Amino acid sequence: MEIEIPESGTEETGATIATNVEIERQDPVNLQMVMVSSSMNHEYTRKELEKSRSYARQQELLVRLSNLKNIYFAARKRLAECSPERLESIEKELQVQKKSVLSEQNLH
Repeated sequence: MEIEIPESGTEETGATIATNVEIERQDPVNLQMVMVSSSMNHEYTRKELEKSRSYARQQELLVRLSNLKNIYFAARKRLAECSPERLESIEKELQVQKKSVLSEQNLH
């Protein structure tokens, strides 16, 4: 999956930030990958926000959380349009994956 980073987007950990236009062009498998990566990155970012003492860093993390949320819901909307049956399945898989991965790392 290759998604270009828009000029106005900021990125700090190497994850790609997609725009709604880019998400519209994705096939269902790529949409699933976008949903999984943005969802997991959102969880890790949320945990980092809880630990952060720096106001500036907290503001950066809040922007990142907002971007990840927007990406997730744009991909979710598109997947609901092109493959609604897969959307329900992927969201259930995401819940299991989050619990498993975050529990293993004592983050959940």
